[in-house]
Amino acid sequence: MATQTNQEVINAFLNQRPAKGWRLTTDGVNLYSYALVIGKWFGGKPFVFDYTTTGGAFQSMTTSQHVGLAKRSVIPDNVVLVEVAKELKFIQ
Repeated sequence: MATQTNQEVINAFLNQRPAKGWRLTTDGVNLYSYALVIGKWFGGKPFVFDYTTTGGAFQSMTTSQHVGLAKRSVIPDNVVLVEVAKELKFIQ
């Protein structure tokens, strides 16, 4: 599989297909920035976990850029604060 752009990886995630970029990948269920799960399909919907400064869970500039791209690709109701995602057991 050829390396894909970040937007192509996000599109694949939204279509539940695997894809691999340089630091952003998806298995079709989870969206990863490096090894960190930043998105996940749950209950038939794609969710994005807000690993940004404004979301209160900053990890790195690159991860924040990945999250920003993903956030713009889902409806706002499907963007979840990391602490809420952990409480709901979406992520650990």
